[in-house]
Parts: sequence; C-alpha cells; structure tokens
Amino acid sequence: MENAPPPVEVVTRDSVTYRIRRLTEVSQVLPRLEKDRVFCAYALCQLEPERFPHTRWYVADGEDREALVMSGTGSLRSSLYGYGADLFCMGEPDALAVLLSLHPGPRYVSWLWAQVEHGPVLKRHFRLVEHSAKLLLRDDRVDQGTVEPPVRRLTGADIREINRLFRACGGSLGHYRRKLIDRGLWYGFFEDGRLIAITSNEAISPTYGVMLAGRSLTHPRYRGKHYIRDMMRTARIRDATAAHLMRVATVDSAKMRRRNRSEQPSVEVGQVLESRAYRRDQVGLASLIRRVLARRRAGKSG
Repeated sequence: MENAPPPVEVVTRDSVTYRIRRLTEVSQVLPRLEKDRVFCAYALCQLEPERFPHTRWYVADGEDREALVMSGTGSLRSSLYGYGADLFCMGEPDALAVLLSLHPGPRYVSWLWAQVEHGPVLKRHFRLVEHSAKLLLRDDRVDQGTVEPPVRRLTGADIREINRLFRACGGSLGHYRRKLIDRGLWYGFFEDGRLIAITSNEAISPTYGVMLAGRSLTHPRYRGKHYIRDMMRTARIRDATAAHLMRVATVDSAKMRRRNRSEQPSVEVGQVLESRAYRRDQVGLASLIRRVLARRRAGKSG
C-alpha cells in the first residue's frame, strides 16, 4: 500500500491564503534551492542520501509569496551521527511567519541559518542566542600544485587531539564526535607530532557540488603564521572530491576587514543570519491547535 500524501494546511493572513505542506522527496526540494546555490549551500548538503532522512521540509505558498523551512529531527540517532537540531529558513518573511506558526521547528536549535530580513519574524518565535549577520562568501577556485606535510586529513581517530586543541582555544571537550569528523573534510597542521591548527568543511555535497566551510582555529601560541591558509590550499589540492566543489563560507565583517584578501580571495555575495535559538513555545500546544484548524480549512476548501 502506498503511503498517504502529507496533509495540506490552509491559513489566511492579511487577505492572502497560504497552503502549507510537507515536502518528502528530494525532487520537490531541489528546484527551490537551486535558485540561490550560495545561500542554500548548507541546505543542499542535507539532500545527500545519508542526511535527507534526518530532516523535515515544509513550504508555504500564497499568491506570489513562498517560504521554505528545513529542520533537523534532533533525535538521539541524529545526535550520535553528528546531525544536530538545525533550522534553515528562506523566502518571503510574511510566508515564513505563517509557516513557523504551524511548524516552529526544534525546541533548541543548535544552528539557525536564515536571511537577515527574517530577524523580526524569528524573534517572535525564538529566543536568539549569539545571533549575528555574517558575510556570505563564495570561493570556487581550483588550485594546482603540491603541498608537503605536516598537513594531513583528520579522521575520527584524531578526536582526542582535536578536543585538546579545542580546549586550548576555549572550547568544550566532546563538542564534536568521531562520526562527524569521518564524514566531513577536516585538515590539521602538526608540529612535533602535536595538532596545532584545524580547518574543516563540515557539510559536503558531492552530488550537488557544494561544500560549506566549518570551524578554523589555531593554538594561541602559533597564531599569525598562516597555517589555516596552507591547510585550505592542501584540502583543495589533495582531495579529488573537494577540488571540484563550490566552497561557501561565512565570516564576521570585522574579520573580513582584517583579512589579507590576497591570501584568501573570495567573492562576497551577500549576508546570512546565524544563531543558536530556543523556541518560545516549548510545549508546542499552540502550533498543534493551529495545524488542526488549518487542516480542517484545507478539507473544507477541497
């Protein structure tokens, strides 16, 4: 027996009628993300076969207004494999407000990725923590040449050295798990056998040709020696998969002003709102009632 299609929900707000539905197939999501591959780089990575089952996608359509939301499931299994309770938002703010009123996402969002103009809507539904508007950069160069050790790719077997470096830089022990390191593209710079710098690309999609840069940090005693620059070049040269991916990164505007552009040539393409967040409606009863009423309206409208 075929699975029943997800229920449709109908909401009218400010004289605009929105139809909200869940998207359960990659083919339903991909055309929407292809409209802006740089902003949607993280979301495109979630379409990979091993990631898509850990996500939920909802769309709200109303006349010429549309919004799309992706949330990580935040389940125990997801956490064990490094998939956090993330939230990705794109589209028209009014449509997003309608969508979040019915499907508000996880109680705790470890990483929120949204358009800057979504800020007022998101603040109505979440308490944002450490939120900031960051520059969105694209770097799709292909380097040539060779780089000698002591730079090498990291694996889950290096987790103790990785955590040691994070502690030295003010991070917490166990923030990253072995599975996350193994499925990402992490490089380390070693000196006298000790890991002293890391750069990572935590979200990678060979299928859709994008890579999202992750954390980069250097031990306080070794900063200012361009280790991160050397590791990024090594990742592009040594890894055949990464060499042909469009690389996307976010950076604080203050750091961008200090950066030597000749060392890190990238194309600035816009801004993105990043944050951690706590959902204001922790119980979820209000959104449940709204969904029930919206499905009844959908049934009456046919």
